[in-house]
Order: sequence, then structure tokens, then C-alpha cells
Amino acid sequence: MTEIDFDFQQNWPLLSLQSFFILIDISRIVHMRIHNDYFIEYNENTWMDIGIFMEQAHNLSLLIIQLKFNLHFSDRITKNIYSILPRRVKHLEIPISNLEQIKMIFKRCENLSTIEFYYEDIKLGKQVTSWFSHNTTNTTCKESYGRVSVWFGKKKSQSNQVNIHHKRIKLTSNN
Repeated sequence: MTEIDFDFQQNWPLLSLQSFFILIDISRIVHMRIHNDYFIEYNENTWMDIGIFMEQAHNLSLLIIQLKFNLHFSDRITKNIYSILPRRVKHLEIPISNLEQIKMIFKRCENLSTIEFYYEDIKLGKQVTSWFSHNTTNTTCKESYGRVSVWFGKKKSQSNQVNIHHKRIKLTSNN
């Protein structure tokens, strides 16, 4: 098995995600989708459970997190969701509600090739494409209603160093 979909309705399952180790080889999972409308109700143990499960999926390259649009997450919930994102994931689909969340994802997921953001605020789409044009090079963004798809180029370096003019030194040989 290389793909797994979790579609949780209302309550978190009674079984721990760790019990899946008995049934499947989690390290072979390449594609994971988590759909839930009730992430806001979960406690810290739930986030740890999801995070541990994703960390055991060593070959995970595509992660899709689908949440109910009309939920406005607290900073704590947002940080919980973003803190469990595997650093190795290459393709990500995730909801956002502001540019700060993009910065968190961008910092956490260093190996991203593509990302698809979905959002409620129509103005956010233009802000997302603008953010990527200012913070990356050779990145392509495609905006459609409620979604922005991003194909990454390279991060622009955020250098705080002062440019120093170097002088050439002529070396002579006394032979």
C-alpha cells in the first residue's frame, strides 16, 4: 500500500494511529490525505499521534490536508497543524488564512516542489502570488478562485551582510 486517506467524521477514532503499524507498512506510504472538519476539537495528544504517524511514513512525498473552510483556527491550532508537517514532503495541499502561515510552511518544508493553498479570503490569492514573486525566483503561481498552485523555483537569499569592496592583491615571486 502506497496511499492512505484518513477521513475522520466528528470524533477522533478510538484506535490510535499507531495501531496501523500492525496492519500496514507505513514506511511505504507515498501519498497521504487527511480530511477532517473537527481539527479544532483535538488536544495535544492527537497532534502528537498524527505527527508520529507521518514521521513513520518515511517515503511520504505528497500530503493533502483538507479542512472545513468556515473554521477560523486559533494560532495554537494553526501551529499544531504546521508543526507536524514532514520536512521531506515535496508536494503539499493545505488551507491558509494569512501570509504568516505561508512563511511557517515555507520554513518548515524545505524540500517542497509544489504547493497548493486554498483559502476563503479572495484578496489573499493576490497576496500569495505577490509574496512568492518577492521571496523566490523562477517560481510559477497559478491563481484560481479560492486556490493558488505554486511550482517552486529557488528561495531568494535574505542576506544581512554588508557588501565589502575587495581589493586585488598582486603577489610577486622573488625567484
